[in-house]
Amino acid sequence: MDGVVVFDGDDPNELADAPTSFVIGSGGERRAVDAAACADRSTVTREYTIRCATGERTTASWTGVPVTDLLDIVDAPAETTHFRVESEDGYAICVPVADALDGVVAFERDGEQLRETRPYALRFLAGDIDGERLVKGIHRIDLLSLPADADPDRYETVTLDNPEYE
Repeated sequence: MDGVVVFDGDDPNELADAPTSFVIGSGGERRAVDAAACADRSTVTREYTIRCATGERTTASWTGVPVTDLLDIVDAPAETTHFRVESEDGYAICVPVADALDGVVAFERDGEQLRETRPYALRFLAGDIDGERLVKGIHRIDLLSLPADADPDRYETVTLDNPEYE
């Protein structure tokens, strides 16, 4: 994948010391990606309005790696139906891949590095996903091919959320 910093190897945690790194996988293939190292190469800046669970709305410009590029990193099969995003504390969502396609794994908000202004370094954002489901502190992304009768909620853990995350 041109422009994206991807690390292959037996240990997907080889970027554990990079605060803007995460692991993405499809089937048995896993890759570690450092999102911030992609700055000025494979990144986009998009404006998102987030409606929090409290009802408050905030609009900001977010810079990060587009979901479409992430799908290319692991050569996502055409059968991919869902995009599962998990945070460092285990909070996880599982959304239809079509809902995630306009999304980004962001490392900047309004030109400021998240890791410098927040207790997390990465955030998943997409236009058709509710604010409380936009995962903060991303640790891992899995591309899933679920059968039509599968319940994607079984792949979620939405009762956790690090209280430090604003």
